[in-house]
Formats: sequence, C-alpha cells, structure tokens
Amino acid sequence: MENRRPPPRRVAYERKIDVGGPGWFGRLLAVILGAIVLVAAAMLSLVMLAVLFGVGTIALGYFWWKTRALREQMRTFGNDDRTVDVEIVHKDASHDDSPKR
Repeated sequence: MENRRPPPRRVAYERKIDVGGPGWFGRLLAVILGAIVLVAAAMLSLVMLAVLFGVGTIALGYFWWKTRALREQMRTFGNDDRTVDVEIVHKDASHDDSPKR
C-alpha cells in the first residue's frame, strides 16, 4: 500500500488551472488580493466610523431635546427674587461667641 508519487503541491480544478503555489504568479496574486482586502477593510472601517458618529449625534440630540424642559425648570428654580436668611445654631456648642441676651 505504498504510493511512490509525491503529494501534489498545487490545487488544480477541472480546467487544470493552477492556483497558489510558490511561483511568481501566485505571489503576485497574493499581493494583489492582500492589497484589495486591506483597502476594503479600511473603507469599511471609515463607513462604520461615520455611521456610529451619525447615530451618536442623533442620540445626543434626542436626549438634549427631551431634557430641555427639565433644564429650563432648573434654570428658573428659586429665581423669584426672594432672599432667605438662615442662621445655623448647633445644640452642643462648647463655646458661644454670641452675647447673652
């Protein structure tokens, strides 16, 4: 059951077209396909970056729009020209600087 033929080094299809291998054509094909894949990946990443930036901008704008009434309420809270004068008195004050009345 010994086979004296060496294993094939190239893949051949029905039309006997050699694909791959250590020849100059295989190397050139690998370089060209590698460059195409690299350019396609860069283009895809730029498109994805633009899409994510757009979605983030829309989400931030929606959040800003929905919270505008709350921001307006916070701006006008306590702004009715009244002043409250408060004095804090501690129960357990060890020293009392105020004069006795």
